[in-house]
Amino acid sequence: MPITPEQCHAGRVLAKIDREELATEIGVHVDVIEAYEAGLASDGEIAQLAQRSLESLGVEFLPEESGFGVGVRLKVDRAGARQIGSWEAEGGRVAEDDVP
Repeated sequence: MPITPEQCHAGRVLAKIDREELATEIGVHVDVIEAYEAGLASDGEIAQLAQRSLESLGVEFLPEESGFGVGVRLKVDRAGARQIGSWEAEGGRVAEDDVP
């Protein structure tokens, strides 16, 4: 399920990026992000691209459950998200690390 415009805005705030940076990251003009967040354009593809980009920065989107509504939280900070991404990109088989 794609994120809402409000979740996109809140996710950007938590990730500490502006509309221009998100637009550059997902390859669209900043006006597209602005229109989406303002609720003037409902584009599922933009929502999915924005969600993936923000999740890579440590933002977690929470689905509606038991009448509490949707939410957004920061799973890890930006530096932590990038470090995890580099660890995941190392390759190799699971359990090949030299960890006792």
